[in-house]
Amino acid sequence: MNYIKKERKPSINILNEVLSFDSPITRSHFNLCKSIIKKVVTLDLPVSHTKEVAIFSKIAGIENLESLRKSGKYVPGCYRIWALGTSTNLCYIGQTKHLGSRIKYHAKGYNKSTREFCSGFKNRIKVDLFILPDKQKISGLSLNEFLCVLEQYLIFKYRPELNKLYIARPGLVWTKDVIAKHRDKVGKKVYIYIKSEERKDSLEYIYTCDSGSYGSILLGKERSWIKNIIARNKGWYRDILYFSLFSLNELKVENNLYNIINNLKDKDKVKLYIENRLSLISNRKGKKVKITDTIKNEIQIYRSKREAARNLKADPSSMYNRDKLFRGIYKI
Repeated sequence: MNYIKKERKPSINILNEVLSFDSPITRSHFNLCKSIIKKVVTLDLPVSHTKEVAIFSKIAGIENLESLRKSGKYVPGCYRIWALGTSTNLCYIGQTKHLGSRIKYHAKGYNKSTREFCSGFKNRIKVDLFILPDKQKISGLSLNEFLCVLEQYLIFKYRPELNKLYIARPGLVWTKDVIAKHRDKVGKKVYIYIKSEERKDSLEYIYTCDSGSYGSILLGKERSWIKNIIARNKGWYRDILYFSLFSLNELKVENNLYNIINNLKDKDKVKLYIENRLSLISNRKGKKVKITDTIKNEIQIYRSKREAARNLKADPSSMYNRDKLFRGIYKI
């Protein structure tokens, strides 16, 4: 704080004193900071559903975490959020391993330190990107440590009034233990049920997920799979699998009342159990449908009424033996 109040410019000695890493900050680290700052890129804040998002993503990278993990195209660096027509000190400095997602986090109002600032100045908000050169080797320091050096340099340079801390801290390392604690703290539990093979009036309770995204990944799906099923299909998948945000003693659906049977499975066995059950129930319930196109004189055999209806873009209830041709064309 004394250095900030005295408006001291950053130096190697000051950075070493403030950050106190095990390995020293050297002249090469200091010069790299200066080089990165000279190449600053200034963009508009990428507010959702605006043209600025596409422009921002081309430089800072995409936001989708699944695609990022597969491609490995992270864009590490530091950033400064500020507004046109205001003091240079009225800003926020941060660091991240991927600028493409962190800045959008601010743009969506998820950060308490910048939420009011971004909403108050709206289209006057700008973002300075201080991007670490691709494949840049940093001798003596880890990536997290160097980003702290760059952030601390920028803090001394701009003295940001929106920052609550004036000492740069490394970002959270998402180990398995940290992820598990985070899910336990903020995740909404999802309870997985499946229709009983032996009792038609019952659902088997087989597993509880710490969150919908974790459950989706556990089942080999993309992160929002369970969330979308709950939102769009009221929790039902293929009328067999049911996801609930709370534990059930029974479930009433229209005129059907399902009792709950406990049949808990280990985490490693949940996916295989569900896949086997879905396959068995589908084969047991499916009733083959033969459809003849009387105009083209073509015959198609479907595995179930649902599959036939889906291909004809019709309701499954319309798939039954009939005297008249369906839509004047198809013999069922």
